[in-house]
Amino acid sequence: MTLDGANDGGGDRGLMAGWLTDSEAVAEQYASEEAFGERLLAFRELVEGPNDEEIVREWILAARPHRLLDVGSGLGDLCAWAKAQLRGEVVAVDSSPRMVELAAQAGVTAVVADMRDLPFADASFDCAVASMVLYHVPDSETAIAELARVLDTGGLLLASTGSDDDADRRLAWASLFNEEPQPAPPPLSFSRENGCGLLLRHFSHVEQIDCDAVLVFPTRARLVRYVEALPLAKDAASLVPELTEPFRLPQKSTVFQASTPR
Repeated sequence: MTLDGANDGGGDRGLMAGWLTDSEAVAEQYASEEAFGERLLAFRELVEGPNDEEIVREWILAARPHRLLDVGSGLGDLCAWAKAQLRGEVVAVDSSPRMVELAAQAGVTAVVADMRDLPFADASFDCAVASMVLYHVPDSETAIAELARVLDTGGLLLASTGSDDDADRRLAWASLFNEEPQPAPPPLSFSRENGCGLLLRHFSHVEQIDCDAVLVFPTRARLVRYVEALPLAKDAASLVPELTEPFRLPQKSTVFQASTPR
């Protein structure tokens, strides 16, 4: 079985590799919030080490934007937090109607749109966030160019993603199931490894913070919940063995801060 890789708030790229950039598969996965919410909850409750979500929020607070765009808004929790913390306007964009509905429930302007074709005028925002979303399109640079376009001259893009270096994660899964590690999945279209170069084509300055952490599952039941929420992996949940100690799953993510759109 293939259980390895990058996260969307706790997802696994080995299972996700076949659908990460498949628009129909992505639409099906995010048509409802249950599985995604469970993966995100696991990350928030079980992570030990640097937290990319916290870094994004710290940078938002430091920037104090007047108009914030959240692309790939997901469950809408960042929108709700930003609305409570900032005096400015918060706008959410997602390709999933359900995710847009959740963002709207947080009290922000929410729009169904493709991040490669944003329905906003040039220089409409002073900060944009793209958390664990740019790898969902094969042409991530097109989305980056759009984000640069809608930011003003002093605008800031905060983009988080996973890493293509997932050997330790694949080894952890293999050890759990007593099998050989699976082959590495295809590289992400936007990753720790290529993100800086892609961003520098459209922004003058890029800062990168790598977050190497671990998810610690204390019980088999908690791990089974997580595996059941992984795309294409429900059948693997019944094969999770009893744990003699907490299961530690390496987690590599990166946050980029790109400024001064070209």
